[in-house]
Amino acid sequence: MRHLSVLLAALVAAGPALAENRGVVIANARYQNAPELAEAEAGPASEAMKAAGFRTVAGADLAVKDVRQALADLLRPDDSPGARIVLLNGRFLHGGSDTWYMGTDADKPDLVGAGSQGVPLSMVLDLMKQAKPGAVLLLGSDDAGMEHAAGLENGIGPLTPPEGVTVISGPAAATSAAAAALLKPGTSVDDAIRADDRLTMAEGGDGQLVLVAATAESAGDPAATADPLESDRDLWAKAAAEDTAGAYRVYLDRYPSGIYSAAAQARLDALGTAQTDRDLWADAAAANTVAAYEDYLARYPSGEFAEAAQRRLSELRPAPAPVAPVPAPVQPREPEIQQPRQVTPPRQVSQAELTENRLNLSRADRVAIQRRLNTLGYSTGGADGIFGARSRSAIRGWQQSNGHAVTGYLTSAQVNAIRTQANNVAPSRDQQDRAYWQQTGAKGGVANLRAYLDRYPDGIYAQNARQRLAAADNNLSKDEREDRAWARARQTDTVQSYTQYLQNWPRGEHAEQARQRRTRLLNQGQLGNGGTGGIGGIGLDTIIRELVK
Repeated sequence: MRHLSVLLAALVAAGPALAENRGVVIANARYQNAPELAEAEAGPASEAMKAAGFRTVAGADLAVKDVRQALADLLRPDDSPGARIVLLNGRFLHGGSDTWYMGTDADKPDLVGAGSQGVPLSMVLDLMKQAKPGAVLLLGSDDAGMEHAAGLENGIGPLTPPEGVTVISGPAAATSAAAAALLKPGTSVDDAIRADDRLTMAEGGDGQLVLVAATAESAGDPAATADPLESDRDLWAKAAAEDTAGAYRVYLDRYPSGIYSAAAQARLDALGTAQTDRDLWADAAAANTVAAYEDYLARYPSGEFAEAAQRRLSELRPAPAPVAPVPAPVQPREPEIQQPRQVTPPRQVSQAELTENRLNLSRADRVAIQRRLNTLGYSTGGADGIFGARSRSAIRGWQQSNGHAVTGYLTSAQVNAIRTQANNVAPSRDQQDRAYWQQTGAKGGVANLRAYLDRYPDGIYAQNARQRLAAADNNLSKDEREDRAWARARQTDTVQSYTQYLQNWPRGEHAEQARQRRTRLLNQGQLGNGGTGGIGGIGLDTIIRELVK
């Protein structure tokens, strides 16, 4: 369910605003066309921002247009910008010279369409670079990916943060914890990173940066410490007003034996039950069988999705035979032999279907099976975790080719056999890395070396490629380097490529052409959906154009 916690329609003020610290937290976990991101929830980070006095925009499971609206809070006028912190947990795709943070509605984008389904990190970095004393961008994800088309790769590509912006990446749970830690007075970037060895800082980051200066209270001055009971009550009031699992966890972390700890734990348990309700419904919807829906209703007869489960049961179960109308009275006549009424028997569940049901395949398991069947040449029509007619047909085709009984339903042994066959067919990442090097970098030339690094920034030959590129650049004059950068921007011909050129050559020979072409692409809606939506009546594309002039 999409949620955005600040009303963004009134964000742009009529005149300049006073300096203020600002933060944005977006936790995208449930994607329509990608695996769910575990531990993406960032409630404690959002609460820590508010407690630190930051103007905070927080959202969860946002489509791309709402992601843009949330980040647009960083555009508000500010004569003397304060600190900035942005936490983005979710799915990322990279290609060319940029990385995009994807909205939950992203659907197999390609390099050209990535800007309409996600937000470029180059733009986010640009929005943060004026912050004082500095800014931190935290990017949380995992090793799973989303389907995409030509020109893109899953994950976060190479980034070149502007001066004053530090980028931290890692698992979603780790970045959320780091964001909350950075908002504690006196905590530096190095302090936050040392707390979890899964976190990494991008080149050029400032490990000594402190977003919230230490106070007398944080330094341990007893005279400056507020009444603990009053602080307990204030934090409980905030948690009760927010009424989220994250808010109650923040309260219990600070006051495990506080005045309201029992009430906080009880409410946290109730919210956890609601989450279990949703999880079991997701499994039932993925299985889409009578048994699955009956199991859900047995556990949650008055659950959030009870009505939907009853509706699906009525659709899956055979309809009762129609009741014959009452005949009009007639004159008595000779009795006739009555034929028994034909009743449609209930659908019989085959032994093969029962066997597969006992495997308790999760949605992620079904997605993996569909992808492996597609790898082996048996088309399932997509990988959505639902075994429909196309998926059953693919299973039957594989069973027939491998000498199994053709049932359309899987056994545990068959699931393992499909996994083994698919792993044997798919080349390893190292094999793909070496093969792509032979196609590109091994042949020499700047374009080939950059193509290799775009796909494998940490690949087997990455260091070799960078050394050869550095050697090639050292042999070029400043004008030749600028001409090469301009040629790359023209070849890619995207808003991001011209922005990259202007960041490196703001007064270059082609700077005015770059600005004009970028403005033209923005007018064509390359970053958005071409609509008139915006903030306070001002189109978002117009705001961005004004920002990057």
